[in-house]
Amino acid sequence: MWTIHEFNLFQKKLFLVLIPIIIVVGNLGSFFNVIVFSRSNKFRFSSCSLYLIFASIGYAMYLNVVPLLRFLQLGFNIDPSAKWSWICKLRFFAIGFLLMLPRSYMVLAAIDRYFLSTSNQHRFLSRSIALKMILFVCLFWMIICIHDIIFYDIQISLNGTERLCSNPSGSYSIFLSFYSILINGISMPLLMSIFGILTFYNLKRYRNRIHNNRIIILQRRKKEEWSILRMLIIQLIFTISLSLPVTIYLCYNGLTQYYQKSFFRIFIENYIYNMSTLLQYINAAASFYIYSLTSRTFRKELCYLTVYYTIKFKQIFIEHSTALLTRLNHSFIA
Repeated sequence: MWTIHEFNLFQKKLFLVLIPIIIVVGNLGSFFNVIVFSRSNKFRFSSCSLYLIFASIGYAMYLNVVPLLRFLQLGFNIDPSAKWSWICKLRFFAIGFLLMLPRSYMVLAAIDRYFLSTSNQHRFLSRSIALKMILFVCLFWMIICIHDIIFYDIQISLNGTERLCSNPSGSYSIFLSFYSILINGISMPLLMSIFGILTFYNLKRYRNRIHNNRIIILQRRKKEEWSILRMLIIQLIFTISLSLPVTIYLCYNGLTQYYQKSFFRIFIENYIYNMSTLLQYINAAASFYIYSLTSRTFRKELCYLTVYYTIKFKQIFIEHSTALLTRLNHSFIA
């Protein structure tokens, strides 16, 4: 039977091994997402692609801040947020902002696909509206997350020997608990679920129409648009599944925050919460691999762009090498 120390040691080693892998894999995936959705002729004209591009950028920023700081803290005992107040404030502002930003873009993408499933001529489907919504959501969460900058600061432990970057106890702690439950735990997964289910229902009804009467074909429905829809629905299911443990924990923690808890119970709760955050990191890194596995169109476009840029880079390399050799020959002759 493992002791508490052995459980903590196992969790620490697990984080130290998995976090660098998640960061590298997630950054590569986000890079390829941006390339495919921005350069592919089959995707780049869709308004939904804009949301997926900025969601990928948001997830990459999240991976390069939140898990990276956690890795430095666990592996090398480097925690600048415990030394400087302004870093402490910016750290938790970044955590709140970068966690909500890509999720909000995923919700907008789900709403976009819902409107497409009802009518492909809705105003919300235009790229100009999509850019405005992207900017609005970014500014919205920057304003909402200001409370992290105001209240988070360096706190001294009860024994007076340790400095921690944390929120103060009291009314703000209560507010933060309910804020986390309602905003992070419930609202985002709920909105994703609602629009994902509605879109799936409309898609199923559309397919039934084609099955029952093959003459009825809605030519305006592009195959690539439905490919994005399938990718998005699976991504939403994946996101909701990986967010569910944190949602359950936040609800439980909010309901039991005034209970008297034993040391062992606190250890179990913290252990479960830490493992749940690891699922959040995996979710931030998984979108590209979900798209690649679930969409033949995405895979084809990825292969095409890979071949295209490989050939292009080879041509550039050959041209530069030829020019360099020509200059060297002229210099030797001279």
